[in-house]
Amino acid sequence: MNRKLVIIITALVVMVSCGNRNGQNKEVNEAGSLEVLTEVEKDTIKSVIDSMSIDSIFKMNIEQHMISRGNNMPDFNARKDSVAFLLFILHQNLPVSAFIEKTGFSKEKTTRMIRFLEEKNWLHKVNGFYKPTVFIANKSDGEKLYKYAEPISKAIVEEIIQELPDIKKLFSQTDIAKKQSFDVWSFFILSNVLLDNWQINNVEKEFLKQNKRPLRHGKRYYYQISEHIGERESFGIYGNQYQNGIRVYGNNRNNLIEDKEQHIITDSDSEIFDKMAQHFSKRLLKVLNDNKNYAENIYKKSEYSEEISFEEFFIWWYHFIYSQVTDKMSEEKLLTIPESGNFIYELK
Repeated sequence: MNRKLVIIITALVVMVSCGNRNGQNKEVNEAGSLEVLTEVEKDTIKSVIDSMSIDSIFKMNIEQHMISRGNNMPDFNARKDSVAFLLFILHQNLPVSAFIEKTGFSKEKTTRMIRFLEEKNWLHKVNGFYKPTVFIANKSDGEKLYKYAEPISKAIVEEIIQELPDIKKLFSQTDIAKKQSFDVWSFFILSNVLLDNWQINNVEKEFLKQNKRPLRHGKRYYYQISEHIGERESFGIYGNQYQNGIRVYGNNRNNLIEDKEQHIITDSDSEIFDKMAQHFSKRLLKVLNDNKNYAENIYKKSEYSEEISFEEFFIWWYHFIYSQVTDKMSEEKLLTIPESGNFIYELK
Protein backbone atom coordinates (compact mmCIF):
# COMPACT_ATOMS: atom_id res chain seq x y z
CA MET A 1 0.00 0.00 0.00
CA ASN A 2 1.15 3.53 -0.77
CA ARG A 3 2.88 4.87 2.38
CA LYS A 4 1.10 8.25 2.22
CA LEU A 5 -2.23 6.44 2.15
CA VAL A 6 -1.12 4.34 5.13
CA ILE A 7 -0.39 7.56 7.04
CA ILE A 8 -3.89 8.90 6.31
CA ILE A 9 -5.49 5.60 7.37
CA THR A 10 -3.35 5.67 10.50
CA ALA A 11 -4.59 9.18 11.25
CA LEU A 12 -8.19 8.04 10.93
CA VAL A 13 -7.58 5.06 13.21
CA VAL A 14 -5.96 7.35 15.76
CA MET A 15 -9.02 9.64 15.63
CA VAL A 16 -11.36 6.69 16.29
CA SER A 17 -9.21 5.23 19.04
CA CYS A 18 -8.22 8.47 20.79
CA GLY A 19 -11.27 8.22 22.99
CA ASN A 20 -10.13 4.79 24.21
CA ARG A 21 -8.96 5.72 27.70
CA ASN A 22 -7.46 2.34 28.59
CA GLY A 23 -4.93 2.76 25.78
CA GLN A 24 -4.65 -1.02 25.20
CA ASN A 25 -5.23 -1.07 21.43
CA LYS A 26 -2.05 0.53 20.07
CA GLU A 27 -1.62 -1.55 16.93
CA VAL A 28 -2.49 -0.05 13.56
CA ASN A 29 -3.13 -2.26 10.53
CA GLU A 30 -0.59 -2.00 7.69
CA ALA A 31 1.37 0.74 9.43
CA GLY A 32 2.35 -1.36 12.44
CA SER A 33 2.69 0.36 15.83
CA LEU A 34 2.78 4.14 15.92
CA GLU A 35 6.38 4.00 17.07
CA VAL A 36 7.61 2.92 13.60
CA LEU A 37 6.51 6.20 12.03
CA THR A 38 9.03 8.96 11.52
CA GLU A 39 8.61 12.31 13.27
CA VAL A 40 7.65 13.87 9.94
CA GLU A 41 4.95 11.23 9.43
CA LYS A 42 3.64 11.76 12.96
CA ASP A 43 3.44 15.48 12.21
CA THR A 44 1.52 14.62 9.05
CA ILE A 45 -0.98 12.55 11.04
CA LYS A 46 -1.46 15.38 13.52
CA SER A 47 -1.91 17.84 10.65
CA VAL A 48 -4.61 15.63 9.07
CA ILE A 49 -6.47 15.29 12.37
CA ASP A 50 -6.18 19.02 13.09
CA SER A 51 -7.39 19.88 9.60
CA MET A 52 -10.47 17.68 9.94
CA SER A 53 -11.19 19.14 13.40
CA ILE A 54 -10.76 22.70 12.11
CA ASP A 55 -13.15 22.01 9.23
CA SER A 56 -15.79 20.70 11.63
CA ILE A 57 -15.45 23.82 13.81
CA PHE A 58 -15.93 26.19 10.90
CA LYS A 59 -19.07 24.28 9.89
CA MET A 60 -20.64 24.80 13.32
CA ASN A 61 -23.73 26.88 13.89
CA ILE A 62 -22.86 28.96 16.93
CA GLU A 63 -25.01 30.52 19.65
CA GLN A 64 -23.91 33.16 22.12
CA HIS A 65 -25.51 33.86 25.49
CA MET A 66 -24.75 36.22 28.35
CA ILE A 67 -25.71 36.72 31.99
CA SER A 68 -25.51 40.39 32.89
CA ARG A 69 -27.30 43.47 34.15
CA GLY A 70 -27.54 46.96 32.69
CA ASN A 71 -24.75 47.91 30.32
CA ASN A 72 -22.44 45.12 31.47
CA MET A 73 -21.72 43.47 28.13
CA PRO A 74 -18.94 43.05 25.56
CA ASP A 75 -17.96 46.17 23.64
CA PHE A 76 -17.01 44.13 20.56
CA ASN A 77 -18.60 41.53 18.27
CA ALA A 78 -17.35 37.98 18.87
CA ARG A 79 -18.67 36.94 15.45
CA LYS A 80 -16.35 39.36 13.67
CA ASP A 81 -13.12 37.95 12.17
CA SER A 82 -14.07 34.42 13.27
CA VAL A 83 -13.30 35.23 16.92
CA ALA A 84 -15.77 32.59 18.15
CA PHE A 85 -14.13 29.96 15.93
CA LEU A 86 -10.71 30.90 17.29
CA LEU A 87 -11.99 30.36 20.83
CA PHE A 88 -13.38 26.95 19.90
CA ILE A 89 -10.05 26.02 18.33
CA LEU A 90 -8.15 26.96 21.48
CA HIS A 91 -10.74 25.20 23.66
CA GLN A 92 -10.14 22.01 21.67
CA ASN A 93 -6.33 22.34 22.05
CA LEU A 94 -5.77 22.90 18.35
CA PRO A 95 -2.88 25.09 17.15
CA VAL A 96 -3.29 28.75 16.24
CA SER A 97 -1.43 27.94 13.01
CA ALA A 98 -4.41 25.85 11.87
CA PHE A 99 -6.68 28.88 12.40
CA ILE A 100 -4.33 31.03 10.33
CA GLU A 101 -4.27 28.47 7.53
CA LYS A 102 -8.07 28.07 7.53
CA THR A 103 -8.92 31.79 7.59
CA GLY A 104 -6.06 33.02 5.44
CA PHE A 105 -5.33 35.68 8.07
CA SER A 106 -1.75 36.81 8.42
CA LYS A 107 0.23 35.87 11.50
CA GLU A 108 0.35 39.56 12.42
CA LYS A 109 -3.44 39.97 12.26
CA THR A 110 -4.00 36.82 14.30
CA THR A 111 -1.47 38.01 16.89
CA ARG A 112 -3.36 41.31 17.16
CA MET A 113 -6.63 39.39 17.66
CA ILE A 114 -5.09 37.32 20.45
CA ARG A 115 -3.69 40.39 22.20
CA PHE A 116 -7.06 42.12 21.87
CA LEU A 117 -8.86 39.14 23.45
CA GLU A 118 -6.28 39.04 26.24
CA GLU A 119 -6.94 42.71 26.97
CA LYS A 120 -10.68 41.99 27.09
CA ASN A 121 -10.07 39.07 29.49
CA TRP A 122 -11.41 36.55 26.99
CA LEU A 123 -8.08 34.71 26.69
CA HIS A 124 -5.20 33.83 28.96
CA LYS A 125 -2.07 31.70 28.74
CA VAL A 126 -1.78 28.37 30.56
CA ASN A 127 1.52 26.48 30.40
CA GLY A 128 2.47 28.41 27.29
CA PHE A 129 -0.83 27.84 25.47
CA TYR A 130 -3.71 30.26 24.98
CA LYS A 131 -7.05 29.20 26.49
CA PRO A 132 -10.48 30.91 26.52
CA THR A 133 -11.69 32.55 29.72
CA VAL A 134 -15.34 32.46 28.66
CA PHE A 135 -17.49 29.32 28.63
CA ILE A 136 -17.15 27.35 25.38
CA ALA A 137 -19.22 24.22 24.71
CA ASN A 138 -19.26 21.96 21.66
CA LYS A 139 -21.54 18.95 21.13
CA SER A 140 -19.27 16.62 23.09
CA ASP A 141 -19.05 19.06 26.01
CA GLY A 142 -22.83 19.37 26.15
CA GLU A 143 -23.36 15.62 26.14
CA LYS A 144 -20.90 15.18 29.00
CA LEU A 145 -22.39 18.03 31.02
CA TYR A 146 -25.86 16.52 30.76
CA LYS A 147 -24.49 13.09 31.70
CA TYR A 148 -22.71 14.45 34.76
CA ALA A 149 -25.79 16.47 35.75
CA GLU A 150 -27.94 13.35 36.26
CA PRO A 151 -27.45 12.78 40.01
CA ILE A 152 -27.99 16.45 40.84
CA SER A 153 -31.03 16.73 38.56
CA LYS A 154 -32.69 13.64 40.03
CA ALA A 155 -32.24 15.00 43.55
CA ILE A 156 -33.75 18.38 42.59
CA VAL A 157 -36.79 16.69 41.02
CA GLU A 158 -37.37 14.79 44.27
CA GLU A 159 -37.22 18.03 46.24
CA ILE A 160 -39.71 19.72 43.91
CA ILE A 161 -42.11 16.78 44.35
CA GLN A 162 -41.87 17.27 48.12
CA GLU A 163 -42.49 21.00 47.75
CA LEU A 164 -45.31 20.74 45.20
CA PRO A 165 -48.29 20.87 47.64
CA ASP A 166 -46.98 24.14 49.12
CA ILE A 167 -46.30 25.54 45.63
CA LYS A 168 -49.85 24.80 44.53
CA LYS A 169 -51.21 26.30 47.74
CA LEU A 170 -49.31 29.55 47.07
CA PHE A 171 -50.48 29.53 43.45
CA SER A 172 -54.09 29.36 44.62
CA GLN A 173 -53.54 32.78 46.26
CA THR A 174 -52.61 34.48 42.96
CA ASP A 175 -54.83 36.56 40.70
CA ILE A 176 -53.83 34.13 37.97
CA ALA A 177 -55.55 31.23 39.75
CA LYS A 178 -58.91 32.99 39.41
CA LYS A 179 -58.80 32.49 35.64
CA GLN A 180 -56.21 29.85 34.80
CA SER A 181 -55.16 26.47 36.16
CA PHE A 182 -51.85 25.50 37.70
CA ASP A 183 -51.26 23.11 34.81
CA VAL A 184 -51.23 26.05 32.35
CA TRP A 185 -48.53 27.73 34.46
CA SER A 186 -46.72 24.59 35.66
CA PHE A 187 -43.82 24.91 33.18
CA PHE A 188 -43.27 28.57 34.01
CA ILE A 189 -43.50 28.11 37.77
CA LEU A 190 -41.63 24.83 38.28
CA SER A 191 -38.85 25.74 35.85
CA ASN A 192 -38.52 29.51 35.59
CA VAL A 193 -39.68 30.56 39.06
CA LEU A 194 -38.23 27.72 41.14
CA LEU A 195 -35.00 27.24 39.19
CA ASP A 196 -34.12 30.06 36.81
CA ASN A 197 -35.14 33.74 36.71
CA TRP A 198 -36.48 33.98 40.25
CA GLN A 199 -33.77 31.70 41.65
CA ILE A 200 -30.44 32.17 39.89
CA ASN A 201 -29.36 35.08 42.12
CA ASN A 202 -29.65 32.74 45.10
CA VAL A 203 -27.44 30.21 43.35
CA GLU A 204 -24.85 32.91 42.63
CA LYS A 205 -24.85 34.51 46.06
CA GLU A 206 -25.72 31.70 48.46
CA PHE A 207 -24.11 28.67 46.79
CA LEU A 208 -21.25 30.18 44.78
CA LYS A 209 -20.76 33.08 47.25
CA GLN A 210 -20.38 35.49 44.34
CA ASN A 211 -21.59 39.06 44.74
CA LYS A 212 -19.84 40.25 41.58
CA ARG A 213 -19.65 38.69 38.14
CA PRO A 214 -16.32 38.26 36.30
CA LEU A 215 -14.64 41.54 35.39
CA ARG A 216 -13.92 41.97 31.68
CA HIS A 217 -12.70 45.29 30.26
CA GLY A 218 -14.44 47.21 33.04
CA LYS A 219 -17.73 45.29 32.67
CA ARG A 220 -19.08 42.39 34.72
CA TYR A 221 -20.79 39.52 32.93
CA TYR A 222 -20.76 35.80 32.22
CA TYR A 223 -20.45 34.80 28.56
CA GLN A 224 -21.11 31.56 26.73
CA ILE A 225 -20.37 30.49 23.15
CA SER A 226 -21.83 27.13 22.22
CA GLU A 227 -22.38 24.87 19.27
CA HIS A 228 -26.00 24.92 18.15
CA ILE A 229 -27.39 21.41 18.51
CA GLY A 230 -30.93 20.35 17.65
CA GLU A 231 -33.91 22.11 16.14
CA ARG A 232 -34.35 24.48 19.07
CA GLU A 233 -31.79 26.42 21.07
CA SER A 234 -28.39 24.94 21.80
CA PHE A 235 -28.61 21.81 23.96
CA GLY A 236 -32.32 22.52 24.54
CA ILE A 237 -31.51 24.89 27.40
CA TYR A 238 -34.40 27.00 28.68
CA GLY A 239 -33.98 30.71 29.30
CA ASN A 240 -35.60 34.13 29.47
CA GLN A 241 -35.69 36.80 26.82
CA TYR A 242 -37.11 40.30 26.68
CA GLN A 243 -37.30 41.90 23.27
CA ASN A 244 -39.63 44.43 21.64
CA GLY A 245 -41.90 44.42 24.68
CA ILE A 246 -42.28 40.63 24.68
CA ARG A 247 -41.12 38.42 27.54
CA VAL A 248 -40.65 34.76 26.83
CA TYR A 249 -39.34 31.75 28.73
CA GLY A 250 -38.40 28.67 26.73
CA ASN A 251 -35.87 27.04 24.42
CA ASN A 252 -37.32 28.03 21.04
CA ARG A 253 -37.17 31.79 21.38
CA ASN A 254 -36.08 32.43 17.81
CA ASN A 255 -39.36 30.96 16.59
CA LEU A 256 -42.04 32.82 18.49
CA ILE A 257 -45.66 31.97 17.78
CA GLU A 258 -48.34 34.24 19.21
CA ASP A 259 -50.03 32.59 22.16
CA LYS A 260 -53.82 32.55 22.06
CA GLU A 261 -53.94 32.66 25.86
CA GLN A 262 -52.62 35.70 27.73
CA HIS A 263 -50.27 35.10 30.66
CA ILE A 264 -50.26 38.21 32.85
CA ILE A 265 -48.30 38.55 36.10
CA THR A 266 -49.43 41.34 38.42
CA ASP A 267 -47.19 42.87 41.07
CA SER A 268 -48.94 40.87 43.78
CA ASP A 269 -48.52 37.65 41.78
CA SER A 270 -44.84 38.41 41.30
CA GLU A 271 -44.47 38.75 45.06
CA ILE A 272 -46.04 35.32 45.51
CA PHE A 273 -43.64 33.90 42.93
CA ASP A 274 -40.83 35.44 45.00
CA LYS A 275 -42.14 33.55 48.03
CA MET A 276 -42.20 30.31 46.05
CA ALA A 277 -38.60 30.77 44.94
CA GLN A 278 -37.33 31.77 48.36
CA HIS A 279 -39.13 28.92 50.05
CA PHE A 280 -37.74 26.36 47.60
CA SER A 281 -34.24 27.85 47.66
CA LYS A 282 -33.55 26.07 50.98
CA ARG A 283 -34.16 22.70 49.36
CA LEU A 284 -32.26 23.63 46.19
CA LEU A 285 -29.22 24.95 48.04
CA LYS A 286 -29.11 21.81 50.19
CA VAL A 287 -28.96 19.64 47.05
CA LEU A 288 -26.25 21.83 45.53
CA ASN A 289 -24.19 21.89 48.72
CA ASP A 290 -24.58 18.13 49.18
CA ASN A 291 -23.16 17.71 45.68
CA LYS A 292 -20.50 20.42 45.84
CA ASN A 293 -17.55 18.01 46.11
CA TYR A 294 -18.94 16.06 43.18
CA ALA A 295 -19.32 19.27 41.13
CA GLU A 296 -15.81 20.43 41.99
CA ASN A 297 -14.38 17.05 40.93
CA ILE A 298 -16.21 17.25 37.60
CA TYR A 299 -14.72 20.71 37.11
CA LYS A 300 -11.17 19.69 38.09
CA LYS A 301 -11.18 16.73 35.69
CA SER A 302 -12.51 18.81 32.79
CA GLU A 303 -10.74 21.11 30.35
CA TYR A 304 -12.67 23.98 31.95
CA SER A 305 -10.32 23.92 34.96
CA GLU A 306 -7.65 25.48 32.72
CA GLU A 307 -10.00 28.03 31.20
CA ILE A 308 -12.49 29.48 33.67
CA SER A 309 -13.15 29.60 37.39
CA PHE A 310 -15.30 26.98 39.11
CA GLU A 311 -17.92 29.66 39.69
CA GLU A 312 -18.19 30.54 35.99
CA PHE A 313 -18.18 26.87 35.05
CA PHE A 314 -20.94 26.06 37.50
CA ILE A 315 -23.25 28.94 36.62
CA TRP A 316 -23.36 27.69 33.02
CA TRP A 317 -23.52 24.03 34.04
CA TYR A 318 -26.46 24.96 36.27
CA HIS A 319 -28.35 25.91 33.07
CA PHE A 320 -27.86 22.33 31.86
CA ILE A 321 -28.95 21.03 35.26
CA TYR A 322 -32.22 22.97 35.54
CA SER A 323 -33.04 22.27 31.88
CA GLN A 324 -32.58 18.56 32.56
CA VAL A 325 -34.72 18.89 35.69
CA THR A 326 -37.43 20.55 33.59
CA ASP A 327 -37.40 17.74 31.02
CA LYS A 328 -37.50 15.10 33.75
CA MET A 329 -40.53 16.79 35.33
CA SER A 330 -42.20 16.82 31.93
CA GLU A 331 -41.55 13.07 31.58
CA GLU A 332 -43.09 12.52 35.01
CA LYS A 333 -46.14 14.65 34.09
CA LEU A 334 -45.36 17.18 36.82
CA LEU A 335 -45.46 20.04 34.33
CA THR A 336 -46.62 20.71 30.78
CA ILE A 337 -44.14 22.26 28.36
CA PRO A 338 -45.91 24.30 25.65
CA GLU A 339 -45.78 22.60 22.28
CA SER A 340 -43.90 25.62 20.88
CA GLY A 341 -41.28 25.31 23.62
CA ASN A 342 -42.06 28.88 24.71
CA PHE A 343 -44.15 30.55 27.40
CA ILE A 344 -44.93 34.19 26.57
CA TYR A 345 -45.85 36.37 29.54
CA GLU A 346 -46.38 39.96 30.58
CA LEU A 347 -45.51 41.78 33.81
CA LYS A 348 -48.06 44.38 34.93
